[in-house]
Formats: sequence, structure tokens, C-alpha cells
Amino acid sequence: MLKGTLKSGALVLSLSMITSGCALAEWAKNATSNQPLSMIDMSKLSPEERAKLEAEIREDQSRLMAEKQAMLEMSLIHEIGEQNLQFKSVVAKLYADNKYDLLWQDKEAEKQFLREYAAMVASGVSKRSAQSLENLNQAEQNGGLAYDVLLSDAFLDYIYYSTNVSRQAQRWLYGSSSYKAQLPSDEQIQQWLSAVKNNDVLAYVKGLSTDNSHYRQTVLALSSMISDLGITPTGKKLAINAQRLRVIPDFHNGIFVNIPSYQLQYYRDGRLVLESRVIVGKDQRRTPVMYSKLSNVVVNPPWNAPTRLVNEDIVPKLKRDPGYAAAHSYSILDSKGNSIDPYSIDWNKIGKNFPYRIRQAPGDSALGNYKFNMPSSDAIYLHDTPNRSLFSRKDRALSSGCVRVEKSSQLADILLKEAGWSENRKQSVLASKKTTSANIRSDNPVFLYYVTAWVENGQTKVLPDIYKYDNAVSNDEINWHTVKKYL
Repeated sequence: MLKGTLKSGALVLSLSMITSGCALAEWAKNATSNQPLSMIDMSKLSPEERAKLEAEIREDQSRLMAEKQAMLEMSLIHEIGEQNLQFKSVVAKLYADNKYDLLWQDKEAEKQFLREYAAMVASGVSKRSAQSLENLNQAEQNGGLAYDVLLSDAFLDYIYYSTNVSRQAQRWLYGSSSYKAQLPSDEQIQQWLSAVKNNDVLAYVKGLSTDNSHYRQTVLALSSMISDLGITPTGKKLAINAQRLRVIPDFHNGIFVNIPSYQLQYYRDGRLVLESRVIVGKDQRRTPVMYSKLSNVVVNPPWNAPTRLVNEDIVPKLKRDPGYAAAHSYSILDSKGNSIDPYSIDWNKIGKNFPYRIRQAPGDSALGNYKFNMPSSDAIYLHDTPNRSLFSRKDRALSSGCVRVEKSSQLADILLKEAGWSENRKQSVLASKKTTSANIRSDNPVFLYYVTAWVENGQTKVLPDIYKYDNAVSNDEINWHTVKKYL
């Protein structure tokens, strides 16, 4: 009944009227078929008729909005010609709303953005971003609206990347082509447009980057690594590792563990207060890249063996010799916490999944004297270890994922003192072998990161790629002349 009227009416509805679903709904209420819609007594319609009417309105509303969007895109093409855009629909609306004025009037902001975008492209995390940079390079000579639109399209890509890379670092920066551009949030787009309106784009662009000094120095060095032959092997490592550096703040406050360097650094107010060797996860059980905060220190921690370690390492040894449990202070516990005699278990019937928990007693556990807890979805934490000789090894990728700290006693001293513990109290608790915890009183962010190459004070530092992450990212199809131009 109503559908034909709505369609015919839409042909004469001006584009300026179709600004929102509300406008269309208001128009639909006044549309007529054999009689005006406003004269229809909705209370006399059956639920089925009312539902059908509402569905027709929604369908027409959706169609009209699609037509409006198509007209906006056709208008953009009329202004700039066909362009290979990532976010054509959004860009079309942005420029229509702005009456096709240029959004990139601040040339310093443009230069800053293109440097950051070129550094991102050089890393190889996105072939599509590399295409956008190349499109910009080709359009720059003519400039004008087409170039401005391409800048904005690439900038939407960069906003999404820069605001999400910290949360997605493990996937985007340590895998093969896992980054896929998406639109940033409406709020982020409005923040950018507000910066344009207030002539504050440079500050907005800078705010999307990082204050990590190693990142800035590394990006600055990239240009010298590029020649007519492409980028050098060291330059390739620097490019991807620069992006890994951008996800951590400058080294001012917090605990920083660079996984491939097997090193922990603890900074307070810009001062290095502790440096220690660490042991990290072996290649089969990698320590993840993550950010967290210390929550408490546990003195004399027991050790609850992880399920994977139990099934793969401990159970095979117990099958050969049940006495292995007592020799290593292991308790075998059922679901109610009751202790199970290892000699009472029929080990021949134990399959791949051990039905019990294994716990090592405090004071004699694999965690040593201290455990430093922090929230982690992977159950990762820092801890001591009784096996001190392993810290003298050059290759220290030896753990099951958690981080063993050589100077755990010194770290505990700092944190326990802040919690009000005296040295006598600490020694007394250690001697008791009773598990005792103390809440962390100060703010102690923890950054577990993975960087194998960077530039520091003019010196290029290169570390072994212990997890083979650097080769996972491909940058073979990048136009290095273009990248060098903008770096």
C-alpha cells in the first residue's frame, strides 16, 4: 500500500532533506497512497499490518540513505576523478560536509604525518598502506583537492593503526601481514576534524606518535639505510623494530624487559635504579609482548605447575619414577586439594591430560624466594629461581614463558621497603618458609617487549632474533624511493 508511494515520493525529495533517518521518518509519516499517512489510524492496524508498514519505511529509509551516499561519492569523483581510496564513503562525506575545502593547510603537520606514515610503510606491516603512500607520491606534483583527499584517506589508516597498535602489537608487529586497516572511531575522526578547525593539526599528529627516544632516533637513521638497491638488511631490521619501539613509552618510569636482550631495567623518575639479567621463555614457550603493572610481592611462593608443563615435562618423569615427586618437593593434589600418593597412581592409565594438579612447596619451589605478580591473561609474572647458574649463560631463552630475574632479591628489597618491611622482617619471613605477600605501594608499570635493532646515541644496536620474528614481516614490494622521500 505505502511502498509505491514512498518510492515515487523519493524521486522528488531533495538531497538536502535526506540528512538523517529522523528526516526520512518524518517525511514518511506524511506520505500518501490513497490517503495521507497522517490520516491512517495506526490503532486500527493489525500487528501484522503495522509491522509491514514499519518494515517498508525502514527499507525505503535504507535505500534513500544508500542513494545519498552514492551521490556523495559521485560528487567526489566529479571533483577529483577516480582515485584508489581505502575509505571512499567516509572521505566523500567529510569533504562534502566541508564544502570541498582543503583539510591539509598546515604543511608542517603534513610533513610530520608523511614521515610517520613512511616509517610505518617501511616496516612492511601493510601492503595497502604502501599503496596509499605511492598514490600520494604520484599525486603530489599536481597537488590540489585530489592530493588533499588522498592525504586524508591515508591519515584515516594511520589514525586507526597508531591508536590500536599498542593493543595489537603481538599480532601486527610479530606476524605476517596481519594488519588490516579499518576506520578509526567516530570520536577519533571528530577529534582530527576539530584539530583542523582549530589549526592544531600538528599537535594532533604528534600526539599519535610516541615519546620513545629510541623510536625517534631509529626512524631518523632509516633514510641512510636506503639506496638505489633498496634497503639494507640492517635497515630492514630497524624498520620493523622502530614500530615495536613505538608501543612502549620512553624509559622514564617502570620495569622494562627486552626479551631478546635477556635484560631487565627498572627506571624511577628517569633514573636507572636496577639492571638485571633475566631468563625468558624458550622458543616453544615464548614470553609474550605485553604491558601490565606489579600488584604484589610474594615471599616464599609455592609453585603451581602449568598444565602444559605438567603434561609435557613432569608426568613423563613421574611415570618413570614416582619418587621424582618427593625429590623435587612436588605435591600431587586432587580437585579438593587432597594430597595423592604418587605410588598409588596407576601411571599406565594416565593419558595426555593429567587429572591432578602439581604443586611445589614454598621455600623449595622453582620460583625461588620471590614472585612478583601482575595481571596477565597468559599468567605471566616475574620471579626468582634457585638455579642461579643459568644466568651465566649467553643464551637465556630457557623458561616456560615467565621471566626469571637474577637480582630478584634487590628488586624485592626496593618494593618491600616501600611496603613498610624492615630487613629483619624480610629475613624472618624467608627463614620461616611460610608464604607471605605484600601489596605494591608505588606505581610500577611493566613492559615486556621484543626489539632486536635500534639506534641509541648514534650507535646501531643489533641483537639475535631469538624467536625469528624479524623475518615474518615482508617488505619486498615497497617503493623505497618513495619511502626515502618522506622519511
